[in-house]
Amino acid sequence: MKRRQVLVASSASLVLWPGALRATPLPDTGLRIIFGYPPGGAGDFIARLVAEHAARTLARNVIVVNQPGATGLVAIDNLRRAAPDGATIAMVPMTGAVLMPMVNSRARFDFMTDVDPVIHGVSYSLGFAAAINTGVKTWPDFLAWARANPTKVMYGGSGLGSISHLFGAMMKQVLGIDLQYVPYRGGADLNNAVMGGHLPFAIGVTSDFAEPHKSGRMQVLAVSSAQPDVSLPDVKTFVALGYQDLQCEPWFGFFAPPGTPAALLAAWNGAINTALADPTVRERMTRAGFVVGGGSGEALRQRMAADKARWQPVVTTSGVKMDE
Repeated sequence: MKRRQVLVASSASLVLWPGALRATPLPDTGLRIIFGYPPGGAGDFIARLVAEHAARTLARNVIVVNQPGATGLVAIDNLRRAAPDGATIAMVPMTGAVLMPMVNSRARFDFMTDVDPVIHGVSYSLGFAAAINTGVKTWPDFLAWARANPTKVMYGGSGLGSISHLFGAMMKQVLGIDLQYVPYRGGADLNNAVMGGHLPFAIGVTSDFAEPHKSGRMQVLAVSSAQPDVSLPDVKTFVALGYQDLQCEPWFGFFAPPGTPAALLAAWNGAINTALADPTVRERMTRAGFVVGGGSGEALRQRMAADKARWQPVVTTSGVKMDE
């Protein structure tokens, strides 16, 4: 996703809230939200918004600690080893919580049993984009192009085993088109490849494609959310095009170390629900291309179970692996 202009002095961003401590079972000091990616990206932006508002609700200091490494595995391992005292939670993407164990042999964990879910944070959509030099402007154009060029239907995404990679594998199975994957290091490289005409198609976060689409440097053909994406409201969804099985809304969720007492989970859940309900927070998240979540930890567990059941057959059939 796009990098935001976030000023970060170090790998930990401190959010301070003075005043008397409110009644909460959480520790008086040292609350932190681990995030397994570098500062400055869109996920980091979400974590910091939540931390800032949660600090006000809890009347505690809250820090966002960036722990990049091994595509999020470093942060996940640190979360699993953290003390279950309420001091530490982590914000983890669906790719880490659900998909990573399916595609990476190093990911020897199961989020259904090895951590405690706190709350669903935000969701977003994926866009399917075409380079201008393909001449593809609509979804029917793409289908015609694919029929005419069956060995050239290459699409790019951000890394092996990423949600872009796997959504393309799902499209291949649903459409019966031989989509060939080309991994890129990140969204910026992917956008440049499509805008430069070096890659015919791409799958990425819809909000990352919004500005190039609007300026005529690429054409977004469809989005994966159930409803049109707020960043490109005029682009049809796959559902509207008749592909119910291509609805996909990746997410970020918050999790606690295994064995965290229910009262501590409830305190974090309440603080983050309050943050997500705040009009200013919601407006900033929506403007950045996210759909705001919330709810219970159990609802997040059910979401993970549904995603796991849905994606395992895709991974098994496609044979996608990160460590190939």
